[in-house]
Amino acid sequence: MISVSNTIQPPTSMTPIKLLLASVLFVPLWFLTPAADALEYPYPTAEPQKTGWPLTPEERTYVLKAEYERRPGQDAGKHLPHLWPQVPSAGFWGGTSWLDTHAKLVEYAKANPGPCDVLLVGDSITQQWGSPLDKGVLNESWRKHFASYRTINLGIGGDKAQNVLWRLDHGGVEGLQPKVIVVMIGNNNMFFTPETGIEAAAKGVQMVVANVRDKFPQAAVIAAKILPCHAPGERFYEDIKKTNLALEALRRGNDPKVTVLDLWSDFTHADGTIKKELFTPDNIHLSLAGYAVYAERLKPWFDKFLGGRGLGGDVVIPKFAPPSAPAAPAQKSAPAAPAPTAATTPVTPLAAFTPAAELLKPTPRTPDGKSLVYPYAPYNEGRMDPQLTGWPLTDAERAWVAKGEYFRKPGHEAQKHLPEMWFVTPTAARWGNDGEDNKWIAHHAACIEKVRAMKDGIDIALLGDSITQGWGGGWDGAPFNAAWQKHFGDKKAVNLGIGGDRMENILWRLDHGALDGASPKIIVLMIGVNNAPLVQANGVPVAAAAHGIKLCVENLRLRCPQSQIVLVKILPAFNPAQEVGARVREINAALDTLKLDADAQVRVVDLGKEFTNRDGTLKTELYSDGHLHLGPQGYEVFASKLRPVLAK
Repeated sequence: MISVSNTIQPPTSMTPIKLLLASVLFVPLWFLTPAADALEYPYPTAEPQKTGWPLTPEERTYVLKAEYERRPGQDAGKHLPHLWPQVPSAGFWGGTSWLDTHAKLVEYAKANPGPCDVLLVGDSITQQWGSPLDKGVLNESWRKHFASYRTINLGIGGDKAQNVLWRLDHGGVEGLQPKVIVVMIGNNNMFFTPETGIEAAAKGVQMVVANVRDKFPQAAVIAAKILPCHAPGERFYEDIKKTNLALEALRRGNDPKVTVLDLWSDFTHADGTIKKELFTPDNIHLSLAGYAVYAERLKPWFDKFLGGRGLGGDVVIPKFAPPSAPAAPAQKSAPAAPAPTAATTPVTPLAAFTPAAELLKPTPRTPDGKSLVYPYAPYNEGRMDPQLTGWPLTDAERAWVAKGEYFRKPGHEAQKHLPEMWFVTPTAARWGNDGEDNKWIAHHAACIEKVRAMKDGIDIALLGDSITQGWGGGWDGAPFNAAWQKHFGDKKAVNLGIGGDRMENILWRLDHGALDGASPKIIVLMIGVNNAPLVQANGVPVAAAAHGIKLCVENLRLRCPQSQIVLVKILPAFNPAQEVGARVREINAALDTLKLDADAQVRVVDLGKEFTNRDGTLKTELYSDGHLHLGPQGYEVFASKLRPVLAK
């Protein structure tokens, strides 16, 4: 969390906006340019054009690189995730589509210059108030309460704080004179909090507020905290709560122009669960009922700041002129999804995944034969993790795994960005705040106890992430679900699935007691969907993801040599034709080239056809959230296809 004790007391000669920035952001004063009252940022990237629109040819070339190639530290080969949310970065959906979408909003702002009542800034939740990127009509809730307000909506689905900062600095608000600015941003930064940490995500939101205050010192700013999503206990939900707590720093800025709007209690029950009727089935985006609640909370503030009178009369949304720049045609806007998935991304041809000869060979083992030799030498040499194998953990190991996960990634110890080593180096996951016990370790321990309790033997052991955990019978005490009971209720089974797990977490668990002393007849492994976003956003090579799965299989073969291994390829997720969904397909394709089923005790199962339609889209009826987790029908399909495989 951001601490008041870190506040730098600014000199009284500073301008009001600089006083705000110093007090709200708690950042060094060198963030601010003394001569121009303009906002600067904590890292001087290689970006050739820091502000302004249109872009120079050099800037256009630069921002069409994948976003991970432009992050703070990348230019120096350093891993500096704590700076990512605070430094402007153009979004990237593949090709020019995000840039074209921004260009469309720049033209929109140019076509509607001068005074406006309300400026909306944010991601898809903001966009869905009604935007020129969609039908151009503000939704029912907005029209009911605010039809007389001249409104400019600059929301883009999938945007993170750093993307909004870039848009604000590159023509997004030029010529506008808003009276009230509503900022809601940060939800999509939650995908990266395992890397950036909570405080960095909060500082990114604060930086957006500071940016609009710097550009529009006369405007009132309503900073809406991030809305809840999913469910208590899920990392996304818990990280949003922590980020919102850190955003309390905005209240301490003593700036009468900034109002913090906390909507959490409006969208959750007393037990913390979300009010599902206020959300769409993905449990992230708002239903019309949700927007009605949001509007009701905004109304008294608009009445206060605007006096209930607007400039627009009966105008619902300002006019929009299509882009006139000789750019590529604007793409369709980003869909309402938790991650940017606007542009179709073709799957890399299978031939591109031809593995190096050494990848087709068995992974070497340590001299004692008890562990694998992993690709990252500093890890094998004990220069990172103090306890490479074994359970229970030493005190030194407990202190190590209590650190944020990104502090323990390969390369961090040398301040280098080495994403190719992330998935192939064992790493304990991290649940909870820094300084607290790692709750993930407790869940791992619960799984170990379940294995030890089954002294009469195990027929089936399940290993994976939340989709595996969803079968039931795991650390959380949930009973096996109906599909499992129907098809495998007569089997002695144990579920070692932990929600959020990635390949590197499975490797760590296997090296730290997960199946010690056990020899299940069958081990069902499905892992990788949580790795796919890091392939998309962090530049982890697809080949490294396939290699990580190979290491998981080899680790299981080492520790349970008598067990049959059933490797289920990653189930289709998100949009299989776009972004993260395409990365899932690429990982599966790369996995095929490794020919893991050449081992007679390994069976590879592909359920892609069962979960997609003929046109390649998801069979959303099989998913509880429409894109990732399975519902009862999905588990029934999964079980019915798994049953004949296990029967053999």
